[in-house]
Amino acid sequence: MRTAEVLREAWRDLATGAGGAVTCAVVLAVLVAGVVGLRTAAATEDVRAAARFITSGAATQVFTAEGRIDGTACAALADDADVLASGAVRRVEDGLVVAALPGTSVPTYEVSGGFPAVVGVVGVVGGAGVVASAEVADTLGVEPGQRIESAQGAVPVAGVYAWPDDGRDPDLGYAVLAPAIDDGIPFDACWATIWPADDTALTGLRRTLLPSTGAEDDARSTSGQLNPRSGTTFTPAAAPPSGVVETVVLGIGVAVGLGAVVRRRLSIASDRHVGVTVGAQALGVAIQHGAWSSVGAALAVAASVVLVRGLPVADAGPIVVRAVVLCALGLLGAVAGGVAGVALVRERSLHRYFRTR
Repeated sequence: MRTAEVLREAWRDLATGAGGAVTCAVVLAVLVAGVVGLRTAAATEDVRAAARFITSGAATQVFTAEGRIDGTACAALADDADVLASGAVRRVEDGLVVAALPGTSVPTYEVSGGFPAVVGVVGVVGGAGVVASAEVADTLGVEPGQRIESAQGAVPVAGVYAWPDDGRDPDLGYAVLAPAIDDGIPFDACWATIWPADDTALTGLRRTLLPSTGAEDDARSTSGQLNPRSGTTFTPAAAPPSGVVETVVLGIGVAVGLGAVVRRRLSIASDRHVGVTVGAQALGVAIQHGAWSSVGAALAVAASVVLVRGLPVADAGPIVVRAVVLCALGLLGAVAGGVAGVALVRERSLHRYFRTR
């Protein structure tokens, strides 16, 4: 049987529905999407849980030693691949005196350039001005780009940061952060958001401590999480052993492909009885199964794409790629199962197939 004839016969089977292409595609899509979807949903939830862990401040380490933190060394920590942001901070003795609130002052902290990124500033950052907590911004009715009228003059607001009462140190809940002048004066603490957890980065954080002067009032250093309420470490959901999901998806494909051939075994045995070769039949079935399993796999991938909606592209991309690989295994399994099924059909069993149809 010529290849062209095999292709035409495969097309006729698909077009007329003789091969049950629609049913097989739906069955494959549902089964594969169920397995792949569970893994996609688990991976997606891990990403979101990790984002909540970071946002809560649990991934931010605070190394404190009043008047003994090297601001330059602290800023340099951000060059580490596992440090998302780092910055040094020191409290100013005289806070910002706001004209609208005479007789009171807003606690003010001088910070190095990278510190606003550590606290998650929203707004335009990098220009001149202070960064205000959300509570200060609400109280004074200011937004990024506006100015705070103070006893020291008009102070521009470069950004606003949220500081919820969720277990973190409340000191920055009502405060403004002012950019520090690079004058070599030590800071009181170095903050670094480390993700994923890395002992080398933690060691680097401790190296921001300046040598002791030998004075009795030298502050001792302390280290800890900004917010320990979310746990000391992030633990993702338990994943199945390596290769299990791949084996299951491949097995589903083989089972669906084999089942599609079994339901047509009478037709296959009849064609073989009139001289169609096993090779021609296997090629035709491979083409048909490749067509409907591609549709089924695409539907399963689409389900995974829906599950990762809302994630950043950098996080969603690897999850979708993983889903594509798994769905491709289902496709290959369906084709392999169909070819294997053709090989298992026996012409001599034609009458038995007929009786049990």
